[in-house]
Amino acid sequence: MPRYALIAEPDSHRATALLALATQEGLEGVVARDGAEAQEWVRQRGAPTLLVTDLALPRVDGFALLAWLRGRSDAGGMAVVVVTAFDELRVRAWQLKDALGIHALLSRRAGPDAMRDGVRRALAGQLAGGGLLESSAEEEKQRLARIDELELVDPGPPDARLQDLVSEVAQAFGVPVALLTLVLGDRQWFKAHVGLTGSLARDRGTPRDWAFCHHVVQGREAMVVPDATRHPVFRDNPLVRDGIVGSYAGAPLITASGDVLGSLCVIDTRPLMLGPEDLAALRELAGRVAQSLESTTANHRPRTPPSRTGSQSEPVLTEASALALVREAARALDVPVLVVAPGRKPYAANAALAELMGLPEERLSGMSFDSLCQHVASLSADPGGTLRQLDLAAEASRGLHLTLTLERPRPRVVRWVARPFVVPGGVAQLLSLMDLRVGSDGKAEREGLLRQDALTGLDTRRVGEERLSKEIGRCRREGLPFSLVLVDLVELGALNRTRGFDAGDVALRELARRADGLCPPPGFAVRWTGDTFLLALPGADAVGAEAVRQQFHDVPGVPERVSVAVTVQGEEDPHGTLSRAHAALARAKPDRSPGPGRD
Repeated sequence: MPRYALIAEPDSHRATALLALATQEGLEGVVARDGAEAQEWVRQRGAPTLLVTDLALPRVDGFALLAWLRGRSDAGGMAVVVVTAFDELRVRAWQLKDALGIHALLSRRAGPDAMRDGVRRALAGQLAGGGLLESSAEEEKQRLARIDELELVDPGPPDARLQDLVSEVAQAFGVPVALLTLVLGDRQWFKAHVGLTGSLARDRGTPRDWAFCHHVVQGREAMVVPDATRHPVFRDNPLVRDGIVGSYAGAPLITASGDVLGSLCVIDTRPLMLGPEDLAALRELAGRVAQSLESTTANHRPRTPPSRTGSQSEPVLTEASALALVREAARALDVPVLVVAPGRKPYAANAALAELMGLPEERLSGMSFDSLCQHVASLSADPGGTLRQLDLAAEASRGLHLTLTLERPRPRVVRWVARPFVVPGGVAQLLSLMDLRVGSDGKAEREGLLRQDALTGLDTRRVGEERLSKEIGRCRREGLPFSLVLVDLVELGALNRTRGFDAGDVALRELARRADGLCPPPGFAVRWTGDTFLLALPGADAVGAEAVRQQFHDVPGVPERVSVAVTVQGEEDPHGTLSRAHAALARAKPDRSPGPGRD
């Protein structure tokens, strides 16, 4: 068996830390950002000596990856360490540890020592970790109080701005359903939603026990379930059994105060092929939504601690216990963070900061603050000038904000922010360093995600609707006809099941290329939904549109297609044209015939 470690982890910071642990054990390490990529590594190199995997992987989840590996003849001696943020997934994995060959099962909140111990025990064939829950009743009480304080649950209709947002998210990710949920005590409530019907739309919620978003809130992490129908935790969920949820991806709404209000999520009835970049974009959008909810609420007030009543007593919070709480929160962050105790004493660093500084976490936490500043300055082109800038804010200030240009270990521009907070015994600081270039790239990627489909390169529905309105208006002014063709790939799901999602992606890209070629400017093609394309044909009458529709069906191969051609009638509103097209496509689907589809 090849002596290597496979790290299946979508988060680059955590993957780097896990690679370091593998290296310490004398193993070459490789990283897969999703389950499908992990499978590809195994196909190329054989089963690894050590597998460290998350359970909530994009494309192919951790349970499916482990089951697939256990079907290989070369995986018998493989050591497996499973890491997850989600309590119920961890419990289920522990129940299946023998069948899946799991040796160690750890929380994502585990520190470096616990992770190192888990890896070593797994390599020695020993069990480590377990299925114990970590949810805090006090945290949950505080979270619910924050939702009440912000008065986010209201009986009125959904906010139009939030409705527009979830519609754009659904279009960008090519799914029929997107939700902005608040997870309450006994239920989840949809603050905004698109794509729901029946009682779900009417009641705007489900029992909390049914809610996938409950797990996101509990774990404080983004979660993806590529195929809920086969997932050992979710396949018996009522929403899955009823065919409402076939796949799910959600990111937590975390406020500036650290409370998780709920989730921004996307849902499909079929397997969801989101990659790590898609999940990162969803997480970024969720962060912005949480910030907006907190800042725009009419009755937003600073939180005040609950008053003491009667003989009730509360545990006394010491400086050490307060800093320990902040340390645990900092370790869960992807942003580079250092907790600084009163008296300018570095207390705890997280893995992201260690990577940025090129130092082990333990050394960072043990350095004096002056030594830390000297090290940061040494990474810049002007160590003397940079060192003079670096200082924590005075206790009475609101924090120190600096922009630094670092040259090592690679060029980057970093925002250094020191935020003071009061603890028993003085004022501590939460020091964060953010790579500004990464942030700006992420914003551009997010905007690109909303406007261009990542798989096919075509416009998304959001952009398509804008262009349709403009082109129909232009043709009307110039006295030209306008037609469109809707094409539904009715057998895409079957293709994915029988030949794999890579085959489905290839088919989508090929048909997108064909669609784009049939729409010379000013015409254009749009990936309308996950398996539906729209071809916009300015200047084409009904006969011309039908000819284009027939040409599309001349493309050989799978999957099977159903299509309709529709021509704008007189002064018809663009939405009316689209409604007729969707209705015609729905009528055409039962016979799945590529014959005449003119409407």
